[in-house]
Amino acid sequence: MKIVLLLTVGAVAGALAVMKDSPVVPPFAPPETVAVETGEIQFRPLGNFSQGGKTRRPRRLRMTVPGFDIMKYQVTGGQYAACVADGACAPARVVAKDMPQTGVNWKDASDFAAWYSRRTGAHWRLPTEAEWQLAAAERYGDSGAEYEAADPGQQMLATYEKGVSLRRAADPALYAAGAFGLNSRGLADVSGNVWEWTDGCMQNGRLAADGTVAEAEPYCGVRVAGGVHRAAVIDFVRDASVGGCAVGLPPDHLGFRLVRGD
Repeated sequence: MKIVLLLTVGAVAGALAVMKDSPVVPPFAPPETVAVETGEIQFRPLGNFSQGGKTRRPRRLRMTVPGFDIMKYQVTGGQYAACVADGACAPARVVAKDMPQTGVNWKDASDFAAWYSRRTGAHWRLPTEAEWQLAAAERYGDSGAEYEAADPGQQMLATYEKGVSLRRAADPALYAAGAFGLNSRGLADVSGNVWEWTDGCMQNGRLAADGTVAEAEPYCGVRVAGGVHRAAVIDFVRDASVGGCAVGLPPDHLGFRLVRGD
């Protein structure tokens, strides 16, 4: 028994040494990335806020977002299939290898990021809300109305109407990567008909008299997806077009792209 145990321990140690010395083998060709330089945005938290007992939207505040590298294209069906084949991602909607992977929830996207980080030795993650807004540039859509109505009901209607104008008609078709062209930063398909998961959480809180956030508590059971308008979607939902959108109009499709680095 002692000999067997020693052999077993030795075998495990040897296997670990081999794994440690083995080169990292990426599961597919490295994706193209775009370097987004440090920039300023006018950011408004998404969620439920009150002021004086009434529902209000926070003021936009200027903030500086440090630069980062982000995938030029959304994660494709072929790339996601590699994660599924490796046993690290849950099976999702089957799409062609050159199509954006859709029908994925926030956990699916996070699992893919963790797996791809392990397989490449680099750190990949979902973008923050602010990073996604900076990267989206002129294609970023905020469905909040530009004015503040005295009546919260009128404010909600104005916000809904602006969201409808941004959204266009629902488009259930899925297009090949690149079909929606590039934005001014060189990212493909931003604000096409595939919304992209971010790491942002819906916020609940209270506003100060000047409209800035006085208190806020993140509710991370609902995550923010970026697109022609922002959408707050329950994190386990894979198809918000049939339900699961916590705030605002539902996205046509849910996909994602990743940021590289801390």
